[in-house]
Amino acid sequence: MPNTTGRFRTVVVGCRMGGHHAAVISRLTDFELIAVCDLNRDLAAEVAANTGNPMVFTDYKTMLEQTSPDVVVIATPTSTHAELTCQAAESGVHAVYCEKPMAVSLGEALQMMRTCAAHDTVLVIGHQRRMSQPYRAMRHLIEKGALGDVYLVRGSCAGDFLSDGTHLVDSALFLMGDPDVKWVSGTVTRREPDPPEVAAKNRWAYTGSRYGHLVESGAIGVFETADGVRAELFTGELALKGRRYQDIEIYGTKGRVWRPGDDADPPVLFADMSGGGWVPVEIPPNEGKGDFDHVFEALAESIRHGVVHPMDARVAIKGFEVVMSVYESARVRKVIVPPLTQMAFPLDLMFGS
Repeated sequence: MPNTTGRFRTVVVGCRMGGHHAAVISRLTDFELIAVCDLNRDLAAEVAANTGNPMVFTDYKTMLEQTSPDVVVIATPTSTHAELTCQAAESGVHAVYCEKPMAVSLGEALQMMRTCAAHDTVLVIGHQRRMSQPYRAMRHLIEKGALGDVYLVRGSCAGDFLSDGTHLVDSALFLMGDPDVKWVSGTVTRREPDPPEVAAKNRWAYTGSRYGHLVESGAIGVFETADGVRAELFTGELALKGRRYQDIEIYGTKGRVWRPGDDADPPVLFADMSGGGWVPVEIPPNEGKGDFDHVFEALAESIRHGVVHPMDARVAIKGFEVVMSVYESARVRKVIVPPLTQMAFPLDLMFGS
């Protein structure tokens, strides 16, 4: 049975990105950070030294066996998400927080969900933007009718569609109220990788692979919801010029709301049909907490009381299916109507050889 009174014994695997998660967990009263794990022991030791000196491991299976955690936080390369999540659930943990993207294929994602459901393990996927104050403020404007009837969502960001576009898809669905998706269309471009000497000097160079899987150099994903709202998303070399990371704009019959990127200041802008231009949207204070404080506090509620987490895998799978459908549409050159039946990663089928 889940621990309903004490602190949740928590481990973090993958200390490059997971270092931030470890820092958050180490200061929350609902959690006790007992171990960190990374193939790079020096990195794990550095994270441990900054988060209360939990145990340090370089082997994931050994960590699970020796610590018997309640919660596992997975922040490793995407290609490992499915295996590590299933191992955690099978070991008896109460919850897994897995970084986005959920997996490399729809088949892997569904296996993660099946395994966690079979072991009564809460599975949460790292789409933290839907719990942030700017995105909540945007959704509030939409829900109260300030935009009129929403008809278009347009988003843009650097990176590949699986690693970075997954946030755009999840954000678009969240802002539209998580509707069902009617159809998906996609296109991808994949040029020759940059030479090794270029990649050695530029961390953003295009190498053809990332986080243990193939990636394209540019992508466009378009989908329409059951209530007729269109979403147009651009990533990588096909991203909209001059726009910052995770730029997203919502168009309605009475106005528009715009989040001009993660680091935008002001964070959200609104324009109505009067022609007065963009004005800042008031963002409620975050009570001195970061987005991930709220994420993990909600995870504690999910474990203790069965409350469905806003980032639950049952919510995230809808967006992940859209991501995979964009790739499958590009592969078969057809519009994809859910449910997607392709369980493999379409880029592997296109370019794996």
